Amino acid sequence: MKAVSIYIDTSIKGPRRRDGACQYILSYHAANGKVADMGGRILREGATENQLALLGLEGALKHLREPCALCLYLECRHVASAIKGKWYEDWRYGGWMTAKGRPVSHAETWQSVAALLAAHEMEVRLEQEHPYREWLKLELWRRRKEEGF
Repeated sequence: MKAVSIYIDTSIKGPRRRDGACQYILSYHAANGKVADMGGRILREGATENQLALLGLEGALKHLREPCALCLYLECRHVASAIKGKWYEDWRYGGWMTAKGRPVSHAETWQSVAALLAAHEMEVRLEQEHPYREWLKLELWRRRKEEGF
């Protein structure tokens, strides 16, 4: 099973809605034995940190074409906890309602992420050092200054 690391960070911190961006990177060993990486960027108006982190994870997972051993590096505590605890399984069985009886925020995206994660083994690492951490933060900061996101 191919080992793939996914690194995600957002320009928004906290629950307040505002314009923001998410950067993600997938890193893996290519067939030639060298480390390969690819990434993407998502821009959203009126978004939250949770929404952007979730969209970044969905975008990264869509690149995978076979079952993998995933190591997810997330800065967003809520999304990391939900993935690690597989809360989406409880939400699915509960009709996409929270334990408090409210609709799950961004349920469609959670449904997509749950389906994309089903084929993979995963480990979640919250706010841990990794080779792309500083680059992601600098890139988000640079782009926010240039583009206003």
